[in-house]
Amino acid sequence: MTATAARGEVGPVASHIARSAAKLFAERGYDATSVREIVEAAGVAKPTLYYYFGSKEGLAQALVTVPLAGLVDRLKGLVATEDDPFRCAERVLEAHYAFCREDPDRARFIYSLLFGPQRSGAAGELEPFKTELAAWTDAAVRRLAEARVIGRDRVEDFGLAFRGLILASTLDYLYGEKPLGPDLAHRQLLGILNGFGERGAVDGPGAVR
Repeated sequence: MTATAARGEVGPVASHIARSAAKLFAERGYDATSVREIVEAAGVAKPTLYYYFGSKEGLAQALVTVPLAGLVDRLKGLVATEDDPFRCAERVLEAHYAFCREDPDRARFIYSLLFGPQRSGAAGELEPFKTELAAWTDAAVRRLAEARVIGRDRVEDFGLAFRGLILASTLDYLYGEKPLGPDLAHRQLLGILNGFGERGAVDGPGAVR
């Protein structure tokens, strides 16, 4: 049988199985979740899961590899085609947030692999994407520097703050039920570019009135 969903060919049945599996993987962990538990949660027979995904490993690949490849392509396209550097950085932020909003359980599963035991059977699926996601996110920051929106000597610091926004905001959404509103990326980017203090509140290093 052909593992169609593992190649990205996703229909309603495969999507339902994947959502059921993502919820279990996020709650219990990949290694602790059996195929029997997945099919029971999805209300399908084992052969149905095997038809669409080939195996439990194929299911994990469909939940990680295919979506993350899509996110990488999205970021790459934004950096390459968005003319305005501010808008580019804003849309890169929003792309990360939209990825989490699209399927929160899938995002929780990915985070569980990212921060969980490195020997997990599915942890290796993340490796090809860690560098690419960081590289295209940082590329949006470099465009701000090239346009002199930020200083060229502040790229590393700004990039750290930029990635920190993504991590903190998505974790707050996934585990703290804080919203990832459609205007959040715009407000956050303005905040880190313009600062959060009131004008005149700081006279110099350490001199806060």
